[in-house]
Amino acid sequence: LRQAEALKLAFGSCNKQDLDQSYWQTILERAPDVWLWGGDIVYGDKPGLLFPPGRSGSNAADDPMVDGSTYTCLGGIVCFTAGTPNHMRAQYAKQNETEGYQVLAQAVSRVLGIWDDHDMGVNDGDSRYKWREESKQALLDFLGEPLYSPRRQRSGVWDSWLAPGPAGRRVAFHLLDVRHNKMPYGDPNGDFLGEEQWAWLEESLQAVRDEAAVNVVVSGLQVLRPWPRGGEVWARFPAARARLLRTLAASRARGLVLLSGDVHMAQLSALRCGDVVVHELTSSGLTHSLAELAFPAQWIARLMLWIFPQHHLLADTWFKRNFGELEIDVDENGAATVQGRIISVHPDRSRGRIVVERAFPQLSAGESWDASACEPIMGAESPKEFW
Repeated sequence: LRQAEALKLAFGSCNKQDLDQSYWQTILERAPDVWLWGGDIVYGDKPGLLFPPGRSGSNAADDPMVDGSTYTCLGGIVCFTAGTPNHMRAQYAKQNETEGYQVLAQAVSRVLGIWDDHDMGVNDGDSRYKWREESKQALLDFLGEPLYSPRRQRSGVWDSWLAPGPAGRRVAFHLLDVRHNKMPYGDPNGDFLGEEQWAWLEESLQAVRDEAAVNVVVSGLQVLRPWPRGGEVWARFPAARARLLRTLAASRARGLVLLSGDVHMAQLSALRCGDVVVHELTSSGLTHSLAELAFPAQWIARLMLWIFPQHHLLADTWFKRNFGELEIDVDENGAATVQGRIISVHPDRSRGRIVVERAFPQLSAGESWDASACEPIMGAESPKEFW
């Protein structure tokens, strides 16, 4: 690993273990120091119509999800049967045997990872999911987490890592688990993390204040995007989103950057909070993307982005397959510069091309800031994207 004052991170999410993964060579060519899984490392659940595959009897859409559930439904139309513990282990093993991934994992100095819903075991899964503990151990085995790791004893898979380097010039990673303790949707005061994880996050940010010039906070779900009545984002639990911003603001952590996945497209978002700008780079769709959805789903997604205000965006949305990149440099005085990129891995002439690139100015500099003053950066989502 290069000293952390010059660190390159590559990250991605939404990776179906049975689909083409020829993209690993493209990532290798970027020579990252660290690879980060941002969720949906594998897909262990199985979709069906009207009721979960393999489930007989009454329509599962009329059968409310309860504790110990092994399925979820979307609007009573598409239901998902959860992967059993043995099935989940088999899918992680299949991914681990992928040749391109093996080469990358050996080339980088560290592989980090967090889960989302499909690699926990079921679409839109939450704390009611029956096999979340078994799935947790399968994920940690895949990531090579030691058997004695404290991560195996937590009520979730959250974690932190401080990259090596000189004091005051290092990079810290804080990986959030938005699934294991997530409450059901419906209550605006609902929570993603649970009190144990909230306490850990505060401690994790405080513990590296003197060491880290850059703090990367990773969430499987997007933090800054508003919720236009579709999909999963932190804004579905507005109280939890506000608490997260308050926690980040009060931490006085330097160089805060958010990373996320889940949405099968790539976006660069930002909030302006007084003199501080909080950036979020979303990379989603390593093996599949919104651009490949069948008509009319693809155009409904584009129409949603076109109709609803997207004032948090700093660049046009990239709808094809992609991975993200952060290039971090910290000078002798501990001042950090961060460059964010989205790179296409779509199987066309765009593969390997940088499709979004932007420096992240006005990073948090070690002072607290007012989270209640945060406003969208007022970037633009070009209407031409819909047409």
